[in-house]
Amino acid sequence: MIERRFWFLAGLFLTTLSALCLEVLATRLLSVMTWYHLSFFAVSTAMFGMAAGALQVYLGGQRFSGAEAPRALARYAALFALMIPVCHIALLCIPVPVGFSTHALAVLLSLTLLLAVPFYCAGVVVTLALTRIPGKIGLYYAVDLVGAALGALLVLPLLENGDISSAHLWCAALAAAAACCFRVFAGMPRSFLALGLLAVFSATAWMNPRSNSPLAVWFSKGQLIHYEHVTDDFWNIHAQLLVRESTEGGYQYWGAGESAPRGKTVQRLRMVLDGDAGTVMTEWDESRKGLDWVKYDVTALPYHLRKRGDVAVIGVGGGRDLLTALWSECESVRGVEINGHFIELLEGQLRDYAHIADQPEVSLIHDEARSYFTRCEDDFDIIQMSLIDTWAATGAGAFTLTENGLYTMDAWRVFLERLKPGGIFSVSRWYHPENVSESNRLLALGVAALLERGVSDPSKHIALVSRHRVGNLMVSPSPLTDMDLERIHAVADALQFRVLAAPDTLPDDEQMLAIYTARSDSDLAVAVQHDIFDYTPPTDERPYFFNILKPRHAFNLLDIIEAGNAGGTGASSGEEGVASGNLAATSTLMMLGLVSLFLVLVVILAPLTARGLPTMKGTHFVISVLYFASIGLGFMLVQVAFMQRFSVYLGHPTHAVVVILFSMILASGVGSFLSDRIDVESRNKLTLAFPLAICLLLFIERAAVQTVIESTLHLGLVTRSALVVLMVVPVSVLLGLCFPIGMRLVQRLSNDAAPWMWGVNGASGVLGAVLAVGISMWAGIGASLVCAALLYASVTIYARFLAAAPAAGEKT
Repeated sequence: MIERRFWFLAGLFLTTLSALCLEVLATRLLSVMTWYHLSFFAVSTAMFGMAAGALQVYLGGQRFSGAEAPRALARYAALFALMIPVCHIALLCIPVPVGFSTHALAVLLSLTLLLAVPFYCAGVVVTLALTRIPGKIGLYYAVDLVGAALGALLVLPLLENGDISSAHLWCAALAAAAACCFRVFAGMPRSFLALGLLAVFSATAWMNPRSNSPLAVWFSKGQLIHYEHVTDDFWNIHAQLLVRESTEGGYQYWGAGESAPRGKTVQRLRMVLDGDAGTVMTEWDESRKGLDWVKYDVTALPYHLRKRGDVAVIGVGGGRDLLTALWSECESVRGVEINGHFIELLEGQLRDYAHIADQPEVSLIHDEARSYFTRCEDDFDIIQMSLIDTWAATGAGAFTLTENGLYTMDAWRVFLERLKPGGIFSVSRWYHPENVSESNRLLALGVAALLERGVSDPSKHIALVSRHRVGNLMVSPSPLTDMDLERIHAVADALQFRVLAAPDTLPDDEQMLAIYTARSDSDLAVAVQHDIFDYTPPTDERPYFFNILKPRHAFNLLDIIEAGNAGGTGASSGEEGVASGNLAATSTLMMLGLVSLFLVLVVILAPLTARGLPTMKGTHFVISVLYFASIGLGFMLVQVAFMQRFSVYLGHPTHAVVVILFSMILASGVGSFLSDRIDVESRNKLTLAFPLAICLLLFIERAAVQTVIESTLHLGLVTRSALVVLMVVPVSVLLGLCFPIGMRLVQRLSNDAAPWMWGVNGASGVLGAVLAVGISMWAGIGASLVCAALLYASVTIYARFLAAAPAAGEKT
């Protein structure tokens, strides 16, 4: 019997290991397939699938009870293994459109169902294991949680050593191994199907990245990916990086000035991140004269002002900005890059192609920029940050729903502190004459950062220059000198750049003028006011630089077009820009809400309603529903808010997903285990204390997290991740108490209410993910934590009411 129990525990461990790994992989897959809108939705979809699976067990009757339970474990584990590659391949075949339409809604519905099916199977397995197999439930919980927590971490080595499809196949192999374990536990004869799935999935997972025609992402951002000329396909937790064959082409310019050399062709490699964000690596023979072409780009303007200085470049990519620094005869240049694959290519495989790493002035640093500059003790003449996305990505709203820790006042405070007194912080972003909304916000961010430093007249420290679709904002801690201004105008005249704002050139746009000339926080607060657009400087609390639409206009195309006719967005000219991109992103958010609501109604609430209400008083039922809806919604608000907040701190959203899932799953599981020690009788004050403790901790987290971030940002990634775990664990332990205590409170009143409470909790969590993103985007991440705290405060009332109610059969 002990030996059979081992096989059961092994199967449970492998199932949760595979399921949580699959959940994190889904965030990475959706980031490549879509414009980053849906990556957060993977967590919600996983919860939906698991809740639907749990509900199936509760409503399944004899099929999942008694002697049938072990057999059902083996069957659904095998189905889980099979559904992982089947649904993955089906997902790869779907091009996801942008914008609001019936077609897009249908695609999102299909996408959600395909993502949810494997989790549905896993939900059946886990619920069977925890509720239908007699034994030490504490041990079962422990194995379940350890497997899930390690599954979140398993993503890291799988992606570093393979690709997204291989990682899915390894998850399928783990699930197939779980099916084999459950068959042994159930005393079933050996199945060639389960063993065959294990062998096939393991072999294909190993072979796929080594194949000439591997299983890969076929559609990205709605477009077919052409792999004919791809030489390398790299994956890691940050991105997919495609390296294409070296071809002849013209020089790479972002904003080429007049008389820029275009006739000569050079060898260059195009590299594409997540299907769209492209960068070019130019073949270079180490001749400094061969770099003269870079000076014609508007992004090179700060190097015309500060030659032979110390330079830092944020975002190395293919090394384009490093070449500009080398042209300027810099004393030193440091390239800080968060994606290690770029560093590996420049220092290894493509070293003799680019020759950048061979230059004695160059040092390449694999790190997150804010963390590096926080602990860096050197000062620089130029810190450059250029174009992190394409114009198409901006037009599609790629980053509207995504936190960006490089475009906040907290980040710019760090960057400006690392400049020499006359240094320049140069930020290049997309620009269009009829789409100045993003430029206004960028300018407001620069002005706000200088005001925070005590600068009395920020306009003396800022210049904004454009060429075609690129604008270069230059911010200095010291006033720009007369020589600087002469040089700016001389270069602008020679290369036909447009000086939009400078100490001696005021902006033509009225709102840009008001922002540029603001001399106090109150002046700036007035200057950024707009009926439709939000030009307020982003902060770590609300790090959504690329979302400029106010909530009441976020879904209103007519308002945006009208603003465009007034010279605000470019909508009237047919040019895509940040505003139209915001519209696309928020439309997607609205469609996700509709899809979530539809699936919750059809898959969760409809079966429960068909089964009938539980046998309990109407008042007790309503209070029970409010209890489980509150903890489901509250938990997801906390989880998404933590992911968003610590995404900035850890440097990448997927890092935050991994760390938060790992710590919250483990800690809330400990809370669930400890809940058995709490008496739920009405006289026990713990039923009142723990929801209030959650409320208090959430308010403390909201108040203290920024201080912790600022004081520890200089530490390494591993240390910062450990600190996140320490911050998340205490409240997560208490969160884990809520569900089991609530279930015990309800089961005192009715023996058939459990399916309803599982369903309500799961449904609330699914809808909560979409709601959390909306709250954080428009009210701030802290607002999500406040809403969660209020929900848990209300749980105190519901818990006390349920605890005071007489148990079923008792006389009142």
